[in-house]
Parts: sequence; C-alpha cells; structure tokens
Amino acid sequence: MEFRQIRYLLEIVNCGGFTRAAESLGIAQPSLSVAVQKLEDELGVTLLNRQERKITLTAEGRAFFARARQIEELVKGTVHEMEEFRGLERGEIRVGIPGMLGVYFFPSVIAQFRKQYPHLKLSVYSDGANKIQALVESGELDVGIVAEADFPESIACQPLIRDEMVACVAKSHPLSGKSSITIAEISAEPLFLFNEGFFQRQYLNEAMALAGLQPNVVFETNLVQLLKTVVAGGGGVTTLLRMAANEPELTAIPFDPPLFVEAVVVWKKHAYLSKSTRAFLEFLRTL
Repeated sequence: MEFRQIRYLLEIVNCGGFTRAAESLGIAQPSLSVAVQKLEDELGVTLLNRQERKITLTAEGRAFFARARQIEELVKGTVHEMEEFRGLERGEIRVGIPGMLGVYFFPSVIAQFRKQYPHLKLSVYSDGANKIQALVESGELDVGIVAEADFPESIACQPLIRDEMVACVAKSHPLSGKSSITIAEISAEPLFLFNEGFFQRQYLNEAMALAGLQPNVVFETNLVQLLKTVVAGGGGVTTLLRMAANEPELTAIPFDPPLFVEAVVVWKKHAYLSKSTRAFLEFLRTL
C-alpha cells in the first residue's frame, strides 16, 4: 500500500467521482482507476460502489475511509513539523554542561541563544566531562562541553572558552596571603575537590602526577556551591575556574606556573546533526 493510493481514494470520495478527482489530482483518469483497483486487490475488499452515477463507499470503504483520513492528517502534520524544523520554528538541542560552567558561564549564553532562536528548546544535562563525552558518543546528547583532550576519531570539537584554574581557600586559611601557589604546596593540604570525571579534578590529577605527587583528597562533591561553602568554612583547599572564584568568603590564589583549562564543544562526528543543533554550534562559534 502506498500513501498516494490512500490520497487518491480520499479525493475520489471528496469529489464524488473519478473524473473530477483525476482533474483535481492532475492525473489521467485510467491511472487513477488502476491505482484504486490495486489498493482494493491488495486489501481483498471492495471500497467503492461504482454502479451508481455518484461514487459511494461500501461498508468496508467507510471503515477504510475513516482510517485514511487519520493517516492523511498524520502525514500532513508530520510534513508541517519538518517544515518548522527546517525553518527553525521548533527543535530541541540536548546539551551536556559541567556544573561550574553551567552556573557561571552558560546562563548568559543560553539567554542570548534564546533571544536569537526563541522557538528552539535547550535541554541541559549536568555532569562531569567524562560522563558528558560518553553520552555524546552514545547519541544520548547532541553536544557536550568538556575539557580539551585527545579525542577518539568519532568525536568532533570546536573551541569554546579558556579560563584560569586557581586554588581557593578561606580568608582565614594560612595560605590566604600568598600571591601564588605551587602544585607541591597544595599536595600537602587537605583537598576538597570535585568528583572524579570533572575536568578540574582531571587537570589537578594530571599536574600532580607529572610532579610525582599524590593528592590528599578528604572531601568530594559534584555540587559547586556546596564545595565553595565547605571550603569557606576553613581547613582545606579547592580548585575553581577564575570565573567561579569571585566570592567574598574565599581567596583565589593563582598557580605557579599558571594552569589554564580549555573548554571545547564536542559532538559525534559522523552522526546526523539536526538544523537546530547546527544553529547552536554556529552560535557558540560567535562567542
């Protein structure tokens, strides 16, 4: 069964006969008759009473006609929906954003994007960069924000933002007065850090591994505000991006040598990208 056969039958009923229906459809009447006959043969029932001057539906035809109208409406609705997607009148982008960037960088980005594309929906998922990358690779997210790395062949990326990573302590902490700090110095301190899988934790682990050091982690969380509150209470050190370190209860201390985090946007290289996702990626390139 083909949709054109369904459409032909509907037009015959609406026009009351084959001649007017053929004119309306712009096809030859014999072709129309053959198409409907093939439909009846395939279904094994007679749909139209052809004996009278005005074509009418049989009992089977009336049941089929009701379903055919539903199919036609569904197809029209689907075509209209696709037209809206093409015109960016609707669409959804599933985005993975690490917690700190989600709080301190993306609110203004999302506001700008919404202003430019008011009909598009952003669904934001927050987790560590490793989990976000895995969800992009599996197709559960359209794009993700992660730290720059050696990505597998299946992942494409584009630069997004570069920010300094700093050590943060309470104002009352003995390290608070330092103008800079080394990896070796904080390795001796109790560390309050993000969970494994978050890029700040990954950067610090890599920096300590290069120096032959082991981090003394005493507290872990994936909640930015909780981490800052605990550190502000004293007794430990954490690392934050500079954009998140402007807190009256905390002192931000740059590393010596400085540490910078490069955040990039990733997506699945050979997967289909919807027009709305392509618009989001293009928008991020303009930031």
